[in-house]
Amino acid sequence: MEQTTICKNCNHSFKGKFCNNCGQNAETHRLSFHYIWHDLQHGLFHFDSGIFFTTKELLTRPGHAIREFINGKRVRHTKPLTFVVVLATLYGLLYHYFIHNLFDVQPIHATENVVTAFEKVIQWNLDHLAYTVLILIVTTTVASYQVLKKQGCNLAEHLVLNTYYRGLELVIAVVLFPVLYILYKNNSEALRTYALLFQLLDLVLMYWCYAQFFGGLTKIQALGRTLLTYSFMSIINMTIGYVGGWIASVV
Repeated sequence: MEQTTICKNCNHSFKGKFCNNCGQNAETHRLSFHYIWHDLQHGLFHFDSGIFFTTKELLTRPGHAIREFINGKRVRHTKPLTFVVVLATLYGLLYHYFIHNLFDVQPIHATENVVTAFEKVIQWNLDHLAYTVLILIVTTTVASYQVLKKQGCNLAEHLVLNTYYRGLELVIAVVLFPVLYILYKNNSEALRTYALLFQLLDLVLMYWCYAQFFGGLTKIQALGRTLLTYSFMSIINMTIGYVGGWIASVV
């Protein structure tokens, strides 16, 4: 006869391996370093789940994978914010130890033209990518929700979409980090070209994600909505840059 267990989490009485009220495992061992190491491996590094699985899915079928997550296929994926925080931390550590003040970008001032301001935004983004991604998640979500709200996704679902999309951007940034480091060590004039090309890659990644995620759009429609979203997002970011520059000049 199957033994009855009292859940240590919610005090519900149940039979089996998991509580049918809250889902906690029936077996709760005393905490140890073995438990912590196993949990870390299971949550982040298993190839059939966690960071590696989510990375593989985003690198091969980003929009489809994100839509599946939103529709409920979530067990094998690392949660979006956790995914971004882990990768942002990794990139931040690499940048901190190997590169210092890549462009030394000064605040944007109101007297500067749009082209100069846009270049400064791009360079600042590359110089502070780990922090920038967290800001861009918010601004991209605002932009995509306004442009694509008729596609039926709510604001929270746009937030998940853009968090994973920015996570994919961080994956690419980590992969390309050796290229950035080589250009930095050689004081290459190609650094600014790299920054601009990375921005172009960012646009390509956005289109790839959106075209797959919003399956009801044609490729041309998806491209148009992506360009509109990207433009709206850029306006928001430059506005933030101008306001920040004005505050810095006043203070």
